[in-house]
Amino acid sequence: MLVKQEDAGILFYEDEVKLPDWRLTLVSGANILVEVKAEGGNCPRVSKLRLVEVARLKSYAELNDCPLYIAVHWVAMSMWTLVPVDDYVRVGDHFEIDLETAFKRNHMCSLLNDRMLGLKPPLEFRLTMQEVADEDGATEAESVPEEDGTTKLSLVTTGVRMFAGGEEMVDESETALVWFLIQHARWPCEEKMQDVGDGVWEMVFTMTPDESHGAQDFDIIGGLSELYTRMFYSGTTSLEDETTKLSIDVEPGTLPRLVPTNLQSDRLPLWHLRINPAAPAAVEAAEDG
Repeated sequence: MLVKQEDAGILFYEDEVKLPDWRLTLVSGANILVEVKAEGGNCPRVSKLRLVEVARLKSYAELNDCPLYIAVHWVAMSMWTLVPVDDYVRVGDHFEIDLETAFKRNHMCSLLNDRMLGLKPPLEFRLTMQEVADEDGATEAESVPEEDGTTKLSLVTTGVRMFAGGEEMVDESETALVWFLIQHARWPCEEKMQDVGDGVWEMVFTMTPDESHGAQDFDIIGGLSELYTRMFYSGTTSLEDETTKLSIDVEPGTLPRLVPTNLQSDRLPLWHLRINPAAPAAVEAAEDG
């Protein structure tokens, strides 16, 4: 797929048009135009477009003989929808689409190969550490406690291990994928420090879904677009949630390699769920029913 910024450069035209943000040349060879919007707030329900904006975007799309899509980032959920502009309906002085309809008509998968990922929880990142002995040969854990009752530990990191569904990852492709998911997946994370004996300690970070569906042997950990968005966010903001830069350096082809479709592993079975858009008639029937 070829991605080109569309709203750049000089445009000469006798009438008023609005350039969408992107032009995409799909693997099929077809071209589409995409206008990108963000719906913030804690509970977004509707995406709105101004009448004049839609008219000007459509005029430009007609001049280029390209279908026009609206990509909406639903910020609170960190999820994306991609719908044809004609799926927006006029309501008073604007066009809008509600959240439910946007997800029913979502073309992220059918056009951009987005997909939902499923795997068996939990994900675990284990940091192994060894106690360091003092000059007398005693470890800090054997030392006299501090006045406040705490005991200091001097530790040296000796290894890192990653697990998925109770299985330890041993292959480089497995560990790379699990590390990517641990950093950017939606599952909540808990951490604990545990003494495993002989002066060895482990800091264990465990990620599990809020509600697990053990009967089906996997849980959804997120969509590709959701994971990539979180990766972008973590690379452009500080721990204080302040924007530090506007982009990250990603070489072409990097994102597909982060979650390969051809990974064959008994230790890390993956489910790739492709969700296709409902036909407009089916959406209307569901809403009327």
